[in-house]
Amino acid sequence: MAAMAQTAATEPTSWGLFGSGTEADPYQIKTADDFTKMAQSCTADHKGTGEYFKMMNDIDFGGKATSPVQLPAIGKDGNAQITKIAFGFDGTFDGDNHTIKGIYHTNNGNNAEGKYNGLFGCIDKNGVVKNIVISRDNHIESYGYTGTIASLNMGKIENCVNNADVTAVGSFSGGICGYMLNGCGTIENCKNYGNVSAMTYAAGICGGSQSGKTITTYTYLVNKCENQGNISTTNGLGSAGVAGAYSGAVKNCTNSGNIDDTKGSAKSRQYTAGIVSCPSYAVDIDVCVNNGTVSGVNNVAGIVANVMKGENTAIVVKNCTNSGAVSGQDYVAGIAANSARTKGLVSIDGCTNNGEVSSTAQTANIGNLRGTDNIALGSNVIAETLTWFALDASPTGIDNVVAGKQTIKNGKYIKNGRVVIINGGKEYSIGGIKF
Repeated sequence: MAAMAQTAATEPTSWGLFGSGTEADPYQIKTADDFTKMAQSCTADHKGTGEYFKMMNDIDFGGKATSPVQLPAIGKDGNAQITKIAFGFDGTFDGDNHTIKGIYHTNNGNNAEGKYNGLFGCIDKNGVVKNIVISRDNHIESYGYTGTIASLNMGKIENCVNNADVTAVGSFSGGICGYMLNGCGTIENCKNYGNVSAMTYAAGICGGSQSGKTITTYTYLVNKCENQGNISTTNGLGSAGVAGAYSGAVKNCTNSGNIDDTKGSAKSRQYTAGIVSCPSYAVDIDVCVNNGTVSGVNNVAGIVANVMKGENTAIVVKNCTNSGAVSGQDYVAGIAANSARTKGLVSIDGCTNNGEVSSTAQTANIGNLRGTDNIALGSNVIAETLTWFALDASPTGIDNVVAGKQTIKNGKYIKNGRVVIINGGKEYSIGGIKF
């Protein structure tokens, strides 16, 4: 069998690569030039569906500041614009845990060259990219939708590690992936150690995902991922440890990096979180932990910052723990900061805050959990260091709130917009809701 595999690999194929493209005899990726061949050969009619590719060794692209080498962006040619993605890489690419180094990407203009850059420009719905290590010495600066493994993902990224710093001059950058779209895409068992920044919406794993009323089903999933890099935005909007402006599920993820959105204009500095900055429409955040420091101005939280949009949809935050210090000025919380812009139900259950929550301004909107309407608080919410617990800022919204019995430890004030109760350690009934 070994002799047959060797015979099959003696002449280049339609990809310009050796191998037959089967699982037993995958196309062989040995050099930086082989990545270029893949990028040049990937078209709408030739995108690798059902074919297999494998890195055979570590690869050095040889780039540096004086002689930059751009990301190959395999599958990028189908990306006319974010709402019209024609195709992406649709095969299976196995890095075999080999390392990529020497990419020095500098195309960062607001043009075709500056957008949709990653090792893969786009991964299609059947595409799988796995077992790749991006070394620390890579330099990646692009315009927007920037990620080390992929710019855009509709398929699956798994078991990948990034150590490089990632910068987007525009919006949406991620340590692993810039953006997921068309309602589908999975990132699993991935780790980011690099620092990630963007003008808006930067995250350790995925910068964001496409959402809207036209997408009826969201199957986006970020699962068993870890971020240890520091995350920031130059406009102070949308930094998070795991995902930025996002719809879908985030499960079993941990952030230990520091999240900072204190830069930018006063108006823009908001939506900063340890796990997801702006969840919207249908979101399920389960068994996630933030250990990093979260610093912002408005809408700042250890788990989710601000629920952005949603009609008749559910935002669920459950079994999550924040142990990092959280600081800001207004709408600051250990678990969830705000939900002012959703018409759907926001459910928080089984969550624990152990981190210190503080505000640099005189404000009542600070606490471990906060929401402005349509909040369902489960029976197992534990807040260790509560300063303010604001259920609603208006007198009328209290009718939309459903709550179980919570454990409030060391509470000073509980506020619902009409009534302030001192000594929150006791049980009180506010508008028919018992604490």
